[in-house]
Amino acid sequence: MLLNTLLDELSGRGSGTEAARQERYNWLEQLRCTNPQAAESGPMAGIPGHHWYRLPQALDVAGQQTDLLVGTLNAQYLVFAGRHAAAFAAELGLQYDANNRIDRPGGLDELLDAYEEQADGSWTTVPAGPPAPPLAGWDDVYFRVRDLSDGKAIQSVTTIAYESSRFPGYTLLGTTLVGAGAIAHDDETAQYLQQIFADWAIQRDCAATCPVSSTPWPHAPRQVPPETFGTAFDFGRNLVYLDALLAAYGRAQAQAERDGGDSAYWACAAASTAYQVFSLRYTAGLPLPDVEPALEAAIAACETARAALAAAYDDESLPAFDFEQLTDYARTLQLLGASLLFGRPDLAARLAALQTAFDGEDGVYEALLSAIDPQRPAVDEWYFAEPYTALYDCLEDGEPAQQLEHLQRYLAGWHTALVREDWFNGHLRAQGLGGYYGLWAFEAAAVAKRLGLKSSDLAHWVMPPAP
Repeated sequence: MLLNTLLDELSGRGSGTEAARQERYNWLEQLRCTNPQAAESGPMAGIPGHHWYRLPQALDVAGQQTDLLVGTLNAQYLVFAGRHAAAFAAELGLQYDANNRIDRPGGLDELLDAYEEQADGSWTTVPAGPPAPPLAGWDDVYFRVRDLSDGKAIQSVTTIAYESSRFPGYTLLGTTLVGAGAIAHDDETAQYLQQIFADWAIQRDCAATCPVSSTPWPHAPRQVPPETFGTAFDFGRNLVYLDALLAAYGRAQAQAERDGGDSAYWACAAASTAYQVFSLRYTAGLPLPDVEPALEAAIAACETARAALAAAYDDESLPAFDFEQLTDYARTLQLLGASLLFGRPDLAARLAALQTAFDGEDGVYEALLSAIDPQRPAVDEWYFAEPYTALYDCLEDGEPAQQLEHLQRYLAGWHTALVREDWFNGHLRAQGLGGYYGLWAFEAAAVAKRLGLKSSDLAHWVMPPAP
């Protein structure tokens, strides 16, 4: 009986009463074991866990069996030999975490060390030392969140199936502990969580309509993420997915406007996705005439999002992007850089019109805009030192040799400085759907074009080829 209820909880089918959970906890305490495979040199060393348990009987999920359980501070996971996350997802109705929103056991940061910037600009190599697994640096999570809020407290339980290069050859299946992270109920938080859950449902439904491409991608990509298990990134499928997602967000926004809901949430989601559509079209190698309309659509989506935010907060001065947030700041410079790189000063001006709240506050932003408006103010401070100090120095220096050195330094530090932003590192997710759309320092290419610097001296994987 305890085994059955444990399986129900770990697979997300049910959680039982508080008394039942306490009974299972006391029972598991008697089943603790020492797992030699989890020692520092063992094959399970990468699986984070404070306690290991051997169950008296193997549990079966999707035809796979295990009697090994690992517990962390706030979660427990069954440990299966082999790669079964996709099969578990199909059996349990889990969806792929395309946007890196679900907490991994032990977090994602440990994976980042697998990617060390090299002098030649490569980004798939691993640090020197003991031989690393051949596919170091990837992780895949499938998940489902059950809302357990009761009007008094807001809480949920997340089921995940997890594979990672930190423990190749194994799959974790489990849940966060029920009750962990419960917060006092308030209507605003509850509404926001309902939107998050609805957003995940939209992503799941859009993914279900996008089968794997049956033919090779016909264009030469401008950037390609590392292959995982010998499978090339599916550009065609991902483009279809992002187009479907963008359309779905548009419908959700229209419905929210009719129902008096929070249309700003969906407008902002659409703006983020519109940038991804543009970036992936560029990354995938589509001809530039087919890419430029997507850039214009991304700027238009930002205008729509800003209007929705202004209406929601009754404040016409609100910007589309908050420069105090690194993610927003970086995205603004990417869009501004892309507009300048594509020779579209009209789009750059439209973007600037969305950010008047920050006029005269950031030296990098003002220096970039001075390319279309020489009357922009000169400012000698900016919001984020890394990596943007090097870009500011490049724009301020009058010597070509020094400009080149500053821009090379900027490119070398760009990914490292931004790698933990939630819209980065899609290339770490092996399944890839929606997670990767290209990582580009468009602002660097715009500066190089403006200063007449040779592209051959600035070869780097985040440096966009000049149109």
